[in-house]
Amino acid sequence: MVDTMLYVIGAVLVVGIVPCIPQCSNFLGKVGLSKVAAWSNTRRMLLGLCILTFGGLMGSTWTMIIHSDLIATGATESCTSAGCGALIGDHQWNTMPIIGLEWGLVGVIAFTLFFFIALSLLMDFENNGWNRSWLDFGTLLSGAGLIPVAWLVSVELFLHDDAPIICPFCTLAHIAAVASFVTFFLLRKQHDGESWDA
Repeated sequence: MVDTMLYVIGAVLVVGIVPCIPQCSNFLGKVGLSKVAAWSNTRRMLLGLCILTFGGLMGSTWTMIIHSDLIATGATESCTSAGCGALIGDHQWNTMPIIGLEWGLVGVIAFTLFFFIALSLLMDFENNGWNRSWLDFGTLLSGAGLIPVAWLVSVELFLHDDAPIICPFCTLAHIAAVASFVTFFLLRKQHDGESWDA
């Protein structure tokens, strides 16, 4: 089940990246998604962003499940990698400084906000009155999220006693965070360059 979940989350992220590629319309038409292929590049990118943020939400939720297993039983069946238990089970490294929240919960909150923004933009992308504000907010929030991602990657690679130690579910959530920022940034650039909905 665990490895299957890892593959599912990874597949969701790949599926989310595909619509963000401007040249993907031919591919989408060939795989039976002709309606999506006919969408504008902006709308396809927003769809991809929704899928990416959902994948990040799945990865963050799974890290919370691993953490709950470790607290309840001292072991976990939710991750086959040694990195999961060592990182997620260590209170020193799995707690956000100052606030004291578990990193998985921080990810769930962040990706829920990203998903809300992306879905709102997708559902009403033609409304120029407010979409610039949402793009700014999404870019700012996802950009700020790169700071904790950099910190957590440095913990995995350098700071933990057993470093380098990799948690694959954390890594997928980090990939989703970076991809979300890049997509928000590119969408914002499109909006600035008058190519919104082109």
